[in-house]
Amino acid sequence: MNGPGTPPAGRGSALLTIDGTGRENIATGLFSGRQLSTFTNLKYSTYQAFSGSPNETLYLQFDVDYDSTDSSTDYQGRLVYVPSASQTVVPGAWQTWDTMDTNASWYSSASGGSSFRPIVNDTQQANPPCDQTTFCTWSTLMADYPNARVRPTVSSVPGLLLVRAGGPVTGGFVGATDNVIVGISGNNVETNFEPGDGNQVINQSNAAARGFAFAQETPNGSGAFVNGPNGSDGSGSAKLTIDSAGGEALANGLFAGTRFDQFSFLSYKTYQAAVGPNATTLQLDADYDATDASTAFQGRAVFEPSLSGQATVTNETWQTWNPLTAPSGWWQTGNAMVGGVNVGKACTQAIPCSFSQLLAAYPNAAIRPITGQIGGQPLEGGIWLKAGSGWSGGFTGNVDSLTAAVNVGGVNGTVHFDFEK
Repeated sequence: MNGPGTPPAGRGSALLTIDGTGRENIATGLFSGRQLSTFTNLKYSTYQAFSGSPNETLYLQFDVDYDSTDSSTDYQGRLVYVPSASQTVVPGAWQTWDTMDTNASWYSSASGGSSFRPIVNDTQQANPPCDQTTFCTWSTLMADYPNARVRPTVSSVPGLLLVRAGGPVTGGFVGATDNVIVGISGNNVETNFEPGDGNQVINQSNAAARGFAFAQETPNGSGAFVNGPNGSDGSGSAKLTIDSAGGEALANGLFAGTRFDQFSFLSYKTYQAAVGPNATTLQLDADYDATDASTAFQGRAVFEPSLSGQATVTNETWQTWNPLTAPSGWWQTGNAMVGGVNVGKACTQAIPCSFSQLLAAYPNAAIRPITGQIGGQPLEGGIWLKAGSGWSGGFTGNVDSLTAAVNVGGVNGTVHFDFEK
């Protein structure tokens, strides 16, 4: 995803979300079989976006073989680094953890009530010296297990190094990781997680996995990925249909927390099946002051093509809209909170603004950040492509080619979403 905030490397990170019973990992088998004694650096960065329990963040772990000189490669649990065991987790901020420093806290998951135990010289230990009540430093682990290694590949399954959310976490957790650095004999391997740039095809089979979903906000409406109409990018598009009271959208949360002033380009295409003044709107869940403490829902900043002054809405024709450079068209559905104070609306449907005017009124505006989780999915602000609500006579139309360019911390990236059946 983009962000959150300004990541330590690049402009993006890997987001992990769990409910109160879940566990989620991002893992690699690249270091399978590596002797721990050859590790010279082991760092990673985390961001706590939401936690149902205090002082929680993502753990770094790896599958372990405690004695590479014996014959056993049986599963022996993991070695787990816990940042909060010796340091304070700061919500809403990037923190970098050096897991090999003198304050680092490690334990063996093959302890306590686990059925696994370390195996040394082909003999299973009763209990490891490092557990969740007695944490160890990296140097202590190396003294206790000088021949330990990341578990080798067994039955085609490599030993994993992973960053994990959950253990579990009461109330759930949403967090991000980036800039994982693993040094082997002085040579660092740095992993920088970034959102997918370039052209991304979104269709019925992959939409959910790529963060897109249709949403009926008011009845009645429907959405579907379809073939055509002629002139769409590729061979298809996303179709939105509503009656005169309905509101239907195609939404994604991939840009949660992205500041409005970090967008350097934004465009999309629309198609109207019948004569009428309306075209699908682009809407941003808004936090009008990302520097204050309030992340309460403040409505959306809406770009409405028919109010933009860019072009007249034309039926049965694909039209491209550029919300950042249009003369007008932006208005607010709710009152803004700035400095924790309700300041009303600078841009209304009756008197819409240009994007530059919107930014001038709210220089610290951002897409609403992650505020929690439901069922292991993040509650996050997003970009909505919406038809309705309250469009007299109803509406049938299509949308395609959502393109967004973002500059975060001086790092640019552009993604183009092509909607297909």
